[in-house]
Amino acid sequence: MSNVLQEASAAGRAIITTRRAGCGEICEDGVTGFLVNQQDTNDLINKVEKFISLSHEQKMEMGLAGRRKMEKEFDRNIVINAYLDELKNILK
Repeated sequence: MSNVLQEASAAGRAIITTRRAGCGEICEDGVTGFLVNQQDTNDLINKVEKFISLSHEQKMEMGLAGRRKMEKEFDRNIVINAYLDELKNILK
């Protein structure tokens, strides 16, 4: 997963990213940012225009939703415990 996307979301910034593994888990399309189809310039243009057309309040809410998602799903303790659980499963 992209540290840049996680850090941007944790900082309360809406994100625009590619619809691919690792990005979709961080970005909820239309909620915390926008997902763009891979190698689709027109989709990227549409999503950037869509973001630009949002009000300041809508952009702020999108960023805050990303922050809440990071706190709920990607807290360091949650991630470390998930790794430890997976290691325990592998070692069994």
